[in-house]
Amino acid sequence: MNRRVRHRLAAGLACACLSFASAPWAVAQQAKVVGEAADDYARYCAACHGAQGRGDGELATKLVEPPSDLTSISQRSGSFPFWRIYDVIASDQPVPGHDTFQMPEFAARMKADESKPGYLPAHIRILLLTHYLESLQAP
Repeated sequence: MNRRVRHRLAAGLACACLSFASAPWAVAQQAKVVGEAADDYARYCAACHGAQGRGDGELATKLVEPPSDLTSISQRSGSFPFWRIYDVIASDQPVPGHDTFQMPEFAARMKADESKPGYLPAHIRILLLTHYLESLQAP
């Protein structure tokens, strides 16, 4: 089984565990997941996409391709395309603006952190970040 399939299976299992969202314990767990991803979002995404994900980060006006409003992904797509967003974050699916020097492949940076104490595996951090973006969606 190749590494990408293993990562997808692990991420799918984690999603299945989070799918019990109506249970009281799941609400607390979901808040923990979103909270853990907030640090990675602040580190890798906020400078361009903004603290609230609206595409208004401090570097937004300096970019050739303006960053998108991450709070409207569900509105643009009809629903939140979880695995597409996961692939974008993992640098497995190209997105305009992410394919230039302006959008470094931070998934590679996450992979480099895996050997450091206290860091989760990159595919889990990407999964958490995907859940974080899902939590930012406007109603």
